[in-house]
Amino acid sequence: MYSQLIKNATVIDGTGKKSAVLDVAINGDEIVNIAPQISTGAHKIINGAGKYLAPGFIDVQNHSDSHWQIFDDPNLESLVTQGYTTILIGNSGSSLAPLISKQAIMSLQKWHNMNGISLNWQTFQEFVETMSARKFGCNMGSMIGYDTIRRGLIGDSTKIISSEELGVLINIADQALKEGAFGISTGLSYAHELNISDIELFELAKLCAKHKALLSIHLRNESDNIVHSVREIITIAEQSGANCKIAHLKIRGQENWHLISEVLDEIEIARHQGVNIHFDVYPYNSTWQPLYTYLPLWSVEGGRKEMLERLKDSTNRNKILQALNNSQLDLKSFIIASTTMKMHVTGKRLSEIAKELNTSSEEAFLQIIEHGGSEILIFDESMNEDNVNAFSMHALGLIATNGSGYNIQHDGKLVHPRCFGTSTKFLKSVLANKQISIEEAIRKLTQAPAEKIGLTDRGVIAIGMKADLVMFSDDITDKATLKNPFQYSSGINQVWINGQTVIEQGMLVQQTGELQGQFLTRD
Repeated sequence: MYSQLIKNATVIDGTGKKSAVLDVAINGDEIVNIAPQISTGAHKIINGAGKYLAPGFIDVQNHSDSHWQIFDDPNLESLVTQGYTTILIGNSGSSLAPLISKQAIMSLQKWHNMNGISLNWQTFQEFVETMSARKFGCNMGSMIGYDTIRRGLIGDSTKIISSEELGVLINIADQALKEGAFGISTGLSYAHELNISDIELFELAKLCAKHKALLSIHLRNESDNIVHSVREIITIAEQSGANCKIAHLKIRGQENWHLISEVLDEIEIARHQGVNIHFDVYPYNSTWQPLYTYLPLWSVEGGRKEMLERLKDSTNRNKILQALNNSQLDLKSFIIASTTMKMHVTGKRLSEIAKELNTSSEEAFLQIIEHGGSEILIFDESMNEDNVNAFSMHALGLIATNGSGYNIQHDGKLVHPRCFGTSTKFLKSVLANKQISIEEAIRKLTQAPAEKIGLTDRGVIAIGMKADLVMFSDDITDKATLKNPFQYSSGINQVWINGQTVIEQGMLVQQTGELQGQFLTRD
């Protein structure tokens, strides 16, 4: 007798193969039988007729660590309710380990206020041991952030590091990969990684190739210089043989939207030539990122402290204002999502704030930078819907949230709707518009990301695989918006994590015991 038996579901196994109506049996945390008709009994029988059954979705670009949600709200309900059963943290250059000095953890301050934070680990192994003793709303693995270890070694400096320092960093990263990290991430557009050289990137890529681990790279430029930025990553991947992923691929600014053909041509040609490169994408035309990243690059070098000093200097301040004036940024339309210092600006466009302050949008921008604290996040609707759709439907694109897990209770801050609706928005579009098959759409959420990060026991419905499963209906939809993001998706009927039901009949199962998500390490 099986522990659970799912009957008559339309099974989409994650490989891209055509769906079929099948029964799926579970014992413990594993799938143990799949057949058109299973007659053996089960302790629990689930009727899947008229519903799709897919592997649990895998989010390769998640920030539940940097937004501190794995500690503040480990249920991660906004992810589970859209079908995510496994997430990968440690993205965009920042991770929770290894911490080689007190400076290392400050790489997270752009997303979360780090004042008063105390952690009881230093090495990645110690981090694994701490996390493995905990349970989460979904399974979780981590990469290591290059900014975290780089900043841990040289502090706030943004200098070009010496060969000796690079050797130290590579040894630290090497040890973390041996201890189970899934790869290395970089955030090349952030202040402390601006001067990372191609030599550094190449050494990181060689290390990832050696360990067969993932190198996830946040492009240096996502606007006018995006084609060159993509070529930089392709060259490094080609020369090193590394498994590379471009993080949250997008083209920002209307004047740059036409570059999509060049961007995709570069990636497709490289892939046809054997370069192991993919990208992830979220199906929204707005970003959610730190406000300071829109300042001129020279003004943020050296970190937040030096940036604020430059703003106090009238000459530098005028230069920054002039640069903002001359840029093609649509500053007026920026929406403030959150500030550390709880300024009364959340949900307002910069144009509204400027009017209240009786000043220009550029000056209001700088005043928020000065008084908002280290975490000032904004929404910027700078992407083209057609481009976002093209990236989302592309065969080399993986669908990822670039968000974090939340519940519907909140403290007045806004979060991006992608935290609540990435997968459901994508699947709703696929089912409505049929640009790609539903089987291909599920592959992009399951097997493809599993293979990219090296998960061998999840991402496919097959005998012997872990019973991470999602059952959903044709009416699957997202509800979250920029103005009201705290809304769970609908149409996700049932979710299993490690064989345990966490959503049943569209409702979160009341947690009477432990959460079911486990901390995972790379084999």
